[in-house]
Amino acid sequence: MRLWQKMCICSLSFFLLAFWIAGILMIENNKNTAFEQALRQSADEQTGISSGILRYVMLNRAKESRIEGARDKDYITEYLDSRINSRGIYLEIRDEDQIMYSNLDETLPAAGAGREGGSGVAEYRIQESGSRQYLILTNQIPLRNRNLTNTYIRDISGIYSDRKNQYSYFLKLCAVISVIMAGGMYFMIRHLTKTLRVLTESVKKIGKGNYKERVRIHARDEVAELAGSYNEMADAVERTILELENKAKEQQRFLDNFTHELRTPLTSVIGYADLLRSAPGGEEQTQELADRIFREGKRIEKLSRFMMDLVFLERHSFELIPCDLRTIMMEAAGRFEAAAFETELKCTMPDSDAVILGERELLLILISNLLDNAQKASEHGDSIYLRSHTGESSVILEVEDEGKGIPEEDKARVFERFYMADKVRNRKNSGIGLGLSICADIVKIHKAGIVLESKEGKGTLVKIIFPCYKQDTN
Repeated sequence: MRLWQKMCICSLSFFLLAFWIAGILMIENNKNTAFEQALRQSADEQTGISSGILRYVMLNRAKESRIEGARDKDYITEYLDSRINSRGIYLEIRDEDQIMYSNLDETLPAAGAGREGGSGVAEYRIQESGSRQYLILTNQIPLRNRNLTNTYIRDISGIYSDRKNQYSYFLKLCAVISVIMAGGMYFMIRHLTKTLRVLTESVKKIGKGNYKERVRIHARDEVAELAGSYNEMADAVERTILELENKAKEQQRFLDNFTHELRTPLTSVIGYADLLRSAPGGEEQTQELADRIFREGKRIEKLSRFMMDLVFLERHSFELIPCDLRTIMMEAAGRFEAAAFETELKCTMPDSDAVILGERELLLILISNLLDNAQKASEHGDSIYLRSHTGESSVILEVEDEGKGIPEEDKARVFERFYMADKVRNRKNSGIGLGLSICADIVKIHKAGIVLESKEGKGTLVKIIFPCYKQDTN
């Protein structure tokens, strides 16, 4: 059973239950009110009749100078015949077993029958006779030497007939209202649950691969909040899927490039070795082929070293400790100057200590790779600048060259593995396109930022922005 059907059935059932209870209570209250009114009127009328009989009998006795009640029956009959003319009211006056007056017929209940009841007004009995109901009241008329029993009977069938009619009308009204309520609730709940159906359709679309699907609901209720949370979840799913797809593409590109990069020097080594083996050339040619084999072998060695660095960065966690960036820069600059002959390195150090949280060996690799890339981009006689300075909450390391720069379309991809903007130039300099990728991984480990600024023909500036280390003085 669907949610809207459950809501319709539950709401309609609750309404009908409340409506039935309210209707029954109202009808019964109307009946009880009418009965109490009839009982009060009957009790007052019976009391008035008893008092009238007593006065009339005593008055006539006095006129005729009688003490005994020989003619009491005549007095009572005379008094009641002149006064009891109401339809539906019956009296029976008894003196023990003798009936002194009665206008009851054979269809009326016996005076002593019926179920007893009581209220604050009088003691009473209700007796059914055929399809009619009668209210029976009994009291005593005290004469001098005896008590007469006054039985008052009133037809109250109208009260029960009205209740029956009210129940009949109530059932018809309940049926009509049920149909109206069912129809109204159907359309109302279908409208209210429309957003849930929209949400369900969106979930199905995302399940089929449409990760850009979003729910657009213009409301301020709980369903709109659910839709907002769903859209946030869909955004997170789309980002995760996109990241996984990009990572898968990057891994595939990495494998393709790695295979290509490994095949190229191996092919060269095999070719040169075959020439060296089969060619009858002299010592000079042999030396040249051997040099080429050596260079390609070194390229394979460099590739394997970079690969080991990447694996090392991905599979290890590092403990970052306070380091003085100036000391690390001086050591990296010393290593670079010892190996670089065609370019001039110019270093600018901060005046004060530049302390950051870092791993010393990784920082040396970072600076060395940046300097190595700057040298490969530079011509003979160009300068390379290694600088650092401190800001309010950061320490900035800069490496700048005067080389050819990077084309605008290549800037976004320079940190990808095996990507080389100038493949011919980089192969000439034994480049394999992993240096900046390793730099980006090291920067990420240090929770730093990296910014690349370059204009084609005017050189490149790489900024590494480290968060400042603040020593806890507590």
